[in-house]
Amino acid sequence: MATINGKEIGTGGFYLPTVYQKSQQRIEECLEKGEIDYAELTRWSFPDEFLCFAMESKLLKFIDSSYPNPREKNEVPIWFIISCQFILRLHQKANYNNLQYLLNSGSLLTRFGFNVGAKKIGFNDKNKKKRKEVIHYDTVRKFFKDTKCNEIRSWYRDDLQRWFNTKRTFDHRGIFILDQSRLVVPNNENYTDAVKMPVDEHGQLYEGLKYLTEEQKKSLIYHPCYTFSTLLNVGIGQDGFHIAGYEFGPGNEDELVQAERLVPSFCRQFKGLMKTLIVDRGYIDGEFLGKLKRDHSVDTLIPLKKNMDDFKEAIAIANMTNDWKTVEETTNASSRLVFKKEIASVPDLDLWDSLDCKVHAIATRYTSWDAASGTYEEKYGVLVSTKKYTDPTMMITHYDLRVQTEERFRQFKHDWYIANFPSPHASLIESHVCFTLLTYSLLQLYLKRKDLQEMTNKMISSLRTDERLGKDAVLVYAREKFGIFDLDDYTVRVAGLQDIPREKLIVTMQAQKEARLKRNQED
Repeated sequence: MATINGKEIGTGGFYLPTVYQKSQQRIEECLEKGEIDYAELTRWSFPDEFLCFAMESKLLKFIDSSYPNPREKNEVPIWFIISCQFILRLHQKANYNNLQYLLNSGSLLTRFGFNVGAKKIGFNDKNKKKRKEVIHYDTVRKFFKDTKCNEIRSWYRDDLQRWFNTKRTFDHRGIFILDQSRLVVPNNENYTDAVKMPVDEHGQLYEGLKYLTEEQKKSLIYHPCYTFSTLLNVGIGQDGFHIAGYEFGPGNEDELVQAERLVPSFCRQFKGLMKTLIVDRGYIDGEFLGKLKRDHSVDTLIPLKKNMDDFKEAIAIANMTNDWKTVEETTNASSRLVFKKEIASVPDLDLWDSLDCKVHAIATRYTSWDAASGTYEEKYGVLVSTKKYTDPTMMITHYDLRVQTEERFRQFKHDWYIANFPSPHASLIESHVCFTLLTYSLLQLYLKRKDLQEMTNKMISSLRTDERLGKDAVLVYAREKFGIFDLDDYTVRVAGLQDIPREKLIVTMQAQKEARLKRNQED
């Protein structure tokens, strides 16, 4: 990569960002000498901290060179345009016109030009009027509008996952969860490929749909929606979540169709990384499961449908062998058994002709006391896997991960606003989905690298609220370092400076004041 005066040059000939590193001791030494670059009374925000992480981890550098650039000539650096996407997500905004306010808020954002060594607002001299922001929001919008959908999706699935892999993001146990949900959109014909489906406003299929008559189905409210599949890497104990890829399509696109596009592609690129794939009943297909086992050495864990002959066969074998083991039991105050959970292993089954390998089942029997009828009720469940678990309880533990991750999808819809598309345009929808998932995955990595794993289950709104660096902090920059001072502490330090350091500091602060006044007059 080319350099000028020791600084790296990225796509379009623009400098790559350099973030100031925190060094309280170094800044205190510089302040005593009056040799600082910049000081500001401000509140350091969570988005500021996050963008610093994106710079320090070299992500912005990687993005600058790998993103599918739709421009023959760039007037603004790609790394900055991508940073705008992070800013929108972290402030829970979707519309690009919010950038005109967000770019002028926060500590790092107001000094973005300062941090990257810019001497003026903006990256070129093409504006006829004075700029109020570093970049106009419509420039950002048009950039992503001009990027092809398939290129955005491939970039997330291939390039970005290679970067995440270098950061040891993926859990070594290789457990992945594949799931599909639906994203409801307004009743607008400009949402191409949005298909009306019998789902509620949150994209959930109406309960008992298969039991309704055709006449009853006609009375349901159908909502236009897209299908949205995610490939999620998880760790035992919920110590990490990472979206390794996604698929997006019409509201009536089958989950198996999207799975065929998503999973084999990931396995080919990252051989051996995926060991177990957990899916729900919608993915029951012997050919698909067999292909994963045969071509990619990936075992699948899946529940059987209760109306399947294979389900009934597994239960019959378990009852015949009577090898039930109690794993959970509850009694009431009078020592009456009110609930019991038992499991039984049913190995070496031949379920589907299209699946050229044995499967191994765990049958679960739930016995509960019904006080109203005065009798015990029994219910069954069956999990099957192409992997033979030495400890049958681990099969249940692994599948429980899928149940636990349902909270992820709730957060995507309700707290990350993944369905609040900024426009019906296909490329803007695609970029919205892509960068929402990217910001989410980066956030998980950020928290993990900061040894804050206990926060990974918190929502973004809570994270921003919990950032407690101080309402009246003074940020001081000097020699590519920054320090943070309590306002009273900073005032005492400045008041105690010797004459020569004080004079140096006055010159710096006066120049800063004049620059700020000039900007205000231009606004």
